[in-house]
Amino acid sequence: MKRLLLASLFFFLPATAFAVPTKQEQFKKLENEFSLECQKYGAESCAARFISMAACNYVFAVNQGKDLDEAMNIADQLFVSIMRGNKIKPEIMFTEEGNMKPVITNEVAERTFLCKEATEKAVPKLFKARGMEEPSPEIQKRLTNSFGYWWISTIETIYKQGKNQLVNHF
Repeated sequence: MKRLLLASLFFFLPATAFAVPTKQEQFKKLENEFSLECQKYGAESCAARFISMAACNYVFAVNQGKDLDEAMNIADQLFVSIMRGNKIKPEIMFTEEGNMKPVITNEVAERTFLCKEATEKAVPKLFKARGMEEPSPEIQKRLTNSFGYWWISTIETIYKQGKNQLVNHF
């Protein structure tokens, strides 16, 4: 119960308070110690929560000055660690066509909105890192609001291009 309470605080603290894991032992600790009551919430809801945590960690890492590849690696390792630790297989997230299940997509969109401020701060940094002009405030707002859907589409693309690559992480 204590871990669940600490995990829930993750989404309610200011973004500057988040420690982004970077060391292998931190990921191993998450794998071994971070668990949710997935039998109670359901594997799909737990997967959605873990996807959201990874997505938000990505923008936190970008905001902490990590390059885009490093930020993505951190998010990926976080996701894999907590999925493994909670014994959730990635296949449960997808339809037969390889699309993310709508219930997971909706929950991810809702949960990633909880790191909206950090996402909004990261958007110009993402553009700059790719050598692009900073987006207008309207575009930045749209990108921030659709971040969860972009993250899901990235996972779907990876899954469709190389199911074995994703599944082999687990």
